[in-house]
Amino acid sequence: MNRRLIVFLATAISISTLTVVGVQIKWIRTTADAAEEDFSRNVQLALQQVADMVEKQEMAYRYPDSVPVRNFQSQFSSSPQRCADRPVPERITGEQIDSLLRRELSRKNIMSSCEFVVTDEWGAIILSTDGFAGAQPEHTYTTALFPNDPDHIPRHFLTVGLPHHRDYILRSIRWLLVASLLLILIISTTFAVTLITVFRQKRLSRIRNDFVNNITHELKTPITTISLASEILQDRRVPGWQDGVPRLTQVIYDESKRLMYLVERVLQSAIYSRGKLKLKVEEVNIHDIIRKVLSSFSLQFETLHITTESRFRAANPHVMADALHLAHVLANLIDNAIQYRKETEPLHIAVQTHNTVHAVVVTVTDNGIGIDERHSKQLFNRFYRETYQHLPPVKGFGLGLYYVKNIIETHRGKVFATGAIGKGSTFGFELPVK
Repeated sequence: MNRRLIVFLATAISISTLTVVGVQIKWIRTTADAAEEDFSRNVQLALQQVADMVEKQEMAYRYPDSVPVRNFQSQFSSSPQRCADRPVPERITGEQIDSLLRRELSRKNIMSSCEFVVTDEWGAIILSTDGFAGAQPEHTYTTALFPNDPDHIPRHFLTVGLPHHRDYILRSIRWLLVASLLLILIISTTFAVTLITVFRQKRLSRIRNDFVNNITHELKTPITTISLASEILQDRRVPGWQDGVPRLTQVIYDESKRLMYLVERVLQSAIYSRGKLKLKVEEVNIHDIIRKVLSSFSLQFETLHITTESRFRAANPHVMADALHLAHVLANLIDNAIQYRKETEPLHIAVQTHNTVHAVVVTVTDNGIGIDERHSKQLFNRFYRETYQHLPPVKGFGLGLYYVKNIIETHRGKVFATGAIGKGSTFGFELPVK
């Protein structure tokens, strides 16, 4: 998948995701506005019911022997006149208004707490609850109190404040809000995972292409050398054929051993990826393994003029591990130090051990070209190889440290790497002691 196609897909998905999010937000806002209008309408209806009930209760109290209260307007036109002459506190109490308000609001499924005030047409306060003073104007609703009073009587108004009216609206749209947020979260997460997967696959594709090219070159070199040496051995007409046989056979042996090592490293990586790695765990002395590994590199150390030192400071070097794989881990770390050495300075490798509370720590320190510590975690990824602009590319598959990490973690340990460019590096691991 080329870069242009990836950019196009990312742009298309981004626009689609933002469009869906915008539609969801618009839908939620429209539903919330509709719920708020419904809330305001229900509150106004409740206030009208309260005003009617106040007037009916007043008539029933003043004229208990009259006809049913619902007919008082047509039957007793003089009754409102006589009632209106009385002061408002004598016609209705705050407790009555509070009781009627709570009952009518609950009938409309409005459970919000309320505060109220009764004023005249000039705004003078006649009755009020203590909490109404803090009510915001946008959260208040007003209706006429005693609407059937004669025209020459001052008008009175009942104003209700509902500070928690948004709770009612949120309850009305809560399922829509949850569903929309969940949908937006799913779409956004899917989009992010898709992009990450695409870029990861592109990166893996590039790494695998590099790996194939590298492994082809690495395997071709010893095969070509073995083939050439075999041809020379078969041609007895070559001058000095008899004297060159030991050297040629040694070349064939060394190159075949190198070829076997390369193939084994690839196979080990494949086996671990399939989860079929089997360990032969036993009690081993890690100091003995370090000595054997350093001894196996002695010829290479001598040829390349590499100096080494061992500092065994671990009082308890015994661990439960697979000795063969543990030796391969140490060999990989030492081989890395050799590959990434400075051409202008003799390489020095120090292998050290020490104990922590429940583990033994092994470190391999060198004075080579070093590492960028910002990439220290990536060094243990599969196929990852550190490259430097001022140095020629180093041969390898990017599998060595990946193998190290997997083997150590299989042994319930952990790996680490520190260093700085130009100042050497330290690679190490720790394993639980027996």
